[in-house]
Amino acid sequence: MPDFIPVLIVAILGLIVLLLVFGGGFGYYSYEGRIAVSSKTIDLGKNFIVSYSLGEETVSSFGGEVNNGLFSSLDKTIDFDIEKIEDVSEAAIKLKTWNSNYYGNFMIFINGNEVYRGAPAIGDKTIGFNTSILMTNNVIEVKAENSGWKIWAPTVYIFDIDVFVSYTSGEIQTFDFNLTNFEVMNVNRGRFLLFGTREGFGNLDARLNGVEIYSGRTPIYIDFAVDGLRTGINTLDLSTEPDTRYNISSAQIVLFFG
Repeated sequence: MPDFIPVLIVAILGLIVLLLVFGGGFGYYSYEGRIAVSSKTIDLGKNFIVSYSLGEETVSSFGGEVNNGLFSSLDKTIDFDIEKIEDVSEAAIKLKTWNSNYYGNFMIFINGNEVYRGAPAIGDKTIGFNTSILMTNNVIEVKAENSGWKIWAPTVYIFDIDVFVSYTSGEIQTFDFNLTNFEVMNVNRGRFLLFGTREGFGNLDARLNGVEIYSGRTPIYIDFAVDGLRTGINTLDLSTEPDTRYNISSAQIVLFFG
């Protein structure tokens, strides 16, 4: 027997073992007359952040007396700033009324918009208002309504006010990738891989073309159904829950064909 025959037999057996072990890893499919590999890796990104935070801040705090009568009147006007105006989700006034003769109403205006008119009882009251009236630079005015026919005394209110805003901010990551009609027709399995670290306790949510494919914590190595994939642009959105931040080192989608 020639010397090369045993070597050839060993090589053939080795190739068979590799095919059995790795299965479809060496598979191919035809693509417009050419030969292409049986999977496609889509790199979504590296070193990015997905986060969601909530917070509250008192942006103005003041108090004193306002009055309004036939012979005298006293208003309060205070300026206040909001640095992150684009993140403001709620706003309210915390009013504490210490004393009043209730001859007229108590009134609050923000940037010329009336947010309260009434006769608040002694004690604490919270007054919510529409955040659309807020700007980076703001003016709050506090007034007392005229005491009218009670000419012997002006309307008087002694009060404290805190203006506070709630913030909602975050970084939602969106990734677009394109697929051909041939790829969509021949894909049979998808895999989502993501690696990173978490700050907080919330889940990371992944939605592919609007359909949730994952909600949990990193690292992620899951297969997902491919019936939601479409020809042309596909979109993956990554978001998280309040008070949570994910520092993502890498994210990929792998599509398998056959």
